[in-house]
Amino acid sequence: MGSRWHLFLEDLQIFEGKWDAPARLMTVFQEEDKYMHWGWAAMVDRGNAGLPEPFDFDDPETYWNYPDIDPADYLFDSVDADQRFGYKTTVATATARLDLMGFTAERCLREMTEFFRDLTAWDGPENVHEHVAPGSSPARKVTDDDIAEIGLQAYLRRGPAYLETKLTELEELCLEKLEFFFDGDLDRRLLIAGLLHRQDPRATLRLDLSDLLSGGAIKSTDQISMQALQDLREETASTGPIIVLTEGKFDSRVLPRALKLVRPDVAGYFKFMDFDTARAQGGTDKVVANLKSFAAAGVMNRVIGLLDNDTAGREAIKQIAGITLPNHYGACLLPDLEYAKSYPTIGPSGEVDDNINGRACSLEFYFGLNSLQGPKGVPIPVQWKAYKESVQDYQGELTNKQYVQTRIDALLAAAEAGDPLDESWEPIRLIAQTLIDGARTR
Repeated sequence: MGSRWHLFLEDLQIFEGKWDAPARLMTVFQEEDKYMHWGWAAMVDRGNAGLPEPFDFDDPETYWNYPDIDPADYLFDSVDADQRFGYKTTVATATARLDLMGFTAERCLREMTEFFRDLTAWDGPENVHEHVAPGSSPARKVTDDDIAEIGLQAYLRRGPAYLETKLTELEELCLEKLEFFFDGDLDRRLLIAGLLHRQDPRATLRLDLSDLLSGGAIKSTDQISMQALQDLREETASTGPIIVLTEGKFDSRVLPRALKLVRPDVAGYFKFMDFDTARAQGGTDKVVANLKSFAAAGVMNRVIGLLDNDTAGREAIKQIAGITLPNHYGACLLPDLEYAKSYPTIGPSGEVDDNINGRACSLEFYFGLNSLQGPKGVPIPVQWKAYKESVQDYQGELTNKQYVQTRIDALLAAAEAGDPLDESWEPIRLIAQTLIDGARTR
């Protein structure tokens, strides 16, 4: 048995492939679009599993126990190929789904036309441009816009090689120009959108998977369209940008800049939430809420909630641990700092040097001790504030964040202008490694 899949528009095969169900094409279909000849499929499944026949063909009395079974159903040759196993829907439904995914006929034609125009600009007009556009009034020569339209229709009109359909010279030339699109790495969903353009909306688009079922690559009970979506989710999680959710807009503004300085090799793989554009509110509770919202919305990218290394952050981590999130979601605290083990604080007992790791370390603490120096040349202290019952500790906060943030902006600007990165950048390197480790474990 061959292990191939075939995509049909009515009875015309427009694509085929080997071995596995095509994950991207499967997104055009839903599980309710599955069709199968249940007797044929059951026989194939049993055969692939190495199980005996469900009944004895030679014993008529056996059929009394299977009143709904027609023995002819189990003869492979008696079941039409288009009834065996696969998924099908109407052109109208397929087009609507493709549109939702961003694969439109307009986009297909636009990308093809832009490609032809680039070729024309590079090499000059080709002989295809010397032909007269069919049906044009008054008569005009073929343009780059025409090539895509004529070529797509010619692809459908030509059909399989065995039909030996005769195309016009112009159709052959336009079809030749499309070889890059049909034979290249272009997502076939875009080509399907172009091919379905102007087709009868009631016509059937059918993905025949019967060969894959016969070959044992799949079982009739598999939810193949759902598995395809899961495969694409995993692919997106592996190749798409890693979304980092921070507590506020200062973090999301300066961290990308800092990462480009300390880890330019991987900085582009992380995408930080844009608080200004989204006009979103910050805070640890918003990180938790966004993680839940992204998961509920089915966001496929890897998502990391990056929380301050303070009491509120630890409280949020504890809350997140009780939430069921996808495997490619996670949360972590900013790393501990050596100079935060004894840092000036203000509280009920007065001014005391204390360990603020896990209690007050916001991002402002991660640009070196020098950036924390106040106008008087001493570190700006932490003020102890609310008591967090869930983690039984006080929350601390830098008393003059705006001043420190201004110093950090100046530090970043100087580094971007070419100032060398000294040991004061080590905390940012620790954050970069924290994000990398978080992404690796998803």
